[in-house]
Amino acid sequence: MTAARSEKINLLFCCNSAYSQHLCVALISVLANNPGQQFDIAVVGRDAFGDEAEKIRRSLAQFSNFDLRFTVFQTPPELALPIRIHYSTDIYTRLWVASFFPDDTARVLYLDSDLIAVGDIAPLWRADLGGKLLGAVDIPGSTRCPLLGIPEAAGYFNSGVLLFDLEQWRRTGAVDEVVRYVAENGDKLIDPDQDALNACFFARRQSLPYIYNVITPFYFQYHDIGIGAAELATIQRQATIVHFNGASKPWHYMSRHPRAADYCRYLRMSEWRDFVPGDKTPLNMVKKFVAGILPTRLLTATLNLAHISSGIVRCLSDATRVFNTTNDNDTFIVTVRALIN
Repeated sequence: MTAARSEKINLLFCCNSAYSQHLCVALISVLANNPGQQFDIAVVGRDAFGDEAEKIRRSLAQFSNFDLRFTVFQTPPELALPIRIHYSTDIYTRLWVASFFPDDTARVLYLDSDLIAVGDIAPLWRADLGGKLLGAVDIPGSTRCPLLGIPEAAGYFNSGVLLFDLEQWRRTGAVDEVVRYVAENGDKLIDPDQDALNACFFARRQSLPYIYNVITPFYFQYHDIGIGAAELATIQRQATIVHFNGASKPWHYMSRHPRAADYCRYLRMSEWRDFVPGDKTPLNMVKKFVAGILPTRLLTATLNLAHISSGIVRCLSDATRVFNTTNDNDTFIVTVRALIN
C-alpha cells in the first residue's frame, strides 16, 4: 500500500510542554524543507501546552502549508504502564494514534520531537508498506532481539519514526496487543514502548531505508554497527531525518553531534531563538574552544587530567572575569586565545 501523491501528510507528535522548544524546531524543519507538501499535524500531550502552544503557532506563522491542533490525552490509568527514569508516559501515547485522526485516515507518520527533517519526506510518506502494519528503520548493530525473542533476521527498529497503516492498525486492534504485551512483560522491557512494538510487530513491519531515521549510532560508533565506512558516509550525506536520540542532544552547549548546527539553524527561526543552553558556562566555553584547536588524542588526555595546570587556571580565571563583565562570547574567545597564545 502506498499513499496518493496529492493527499495531505498526516503527522503525529507526542510529547509534553517541557519539550515545546524541540517540538517547534522539529516542526519548522519539516515545513521549511517540504514547501510543496500540505500537512495535517496533531500534537498530543498529557497536559495542555497553554502559552507554549501559542509560542509554537507564532513560530510557524511564516509557513502556510499546514494545519495544527493540540490535543490533551491521558493514557488509561488502570493500565499502570511502566516507565523508566528518562521517559514519561508520553512514550505510549502514539499507540492510540487512531484516536487523533478522522476514521477515514489511511496512514499517519509519527515523529519523535528530538529530530529534524533536513530533506523531502514525501518519499517516506509514500513508501510501499507491502501490506505490513507499519514501517520503521532498523537500529544497526542492536543486540536487543534475543532479549525479546525476536529472530535476528527480523532486526530491531527505532520507534522514533513510524509510518502507520492506520486502517490496519484499527482493524487488528494493534493497541490492545501492545498494551497486553507490556502488562505481561514489563519487567524485561528496557525501552518499554519500543521494545513492545518490536516484540509484537517484528513480522508485520516493513523495513525502511536508514536515511529516514539517522540515529546517533550513525555518527558515533561506540561499537560495531555492521555498516562499512562508504555506506555510512552515504547515509550521513543523504540523511532525510536526523534523530538526536541518546545523550548527545544539540541543545546542549557541549554536544558533539555533527548535525547540531542544523538544529540551531531551525531554532533561530523560532520564538526560542534567544535560548541559551544551561551548560554554556565559562568553563565549558574554554573546554569547547580548546577542543577546537587540540588533536583528538591530546584533547582527551588533557580533559582527563586530575589537575589543571596553573596556566589554564589563570586563563580560565581571566576569561571568566571578561565574560562576567561583558557577557560577550566573542570577547571571551578572543581573551582565551590571547591567554593561551
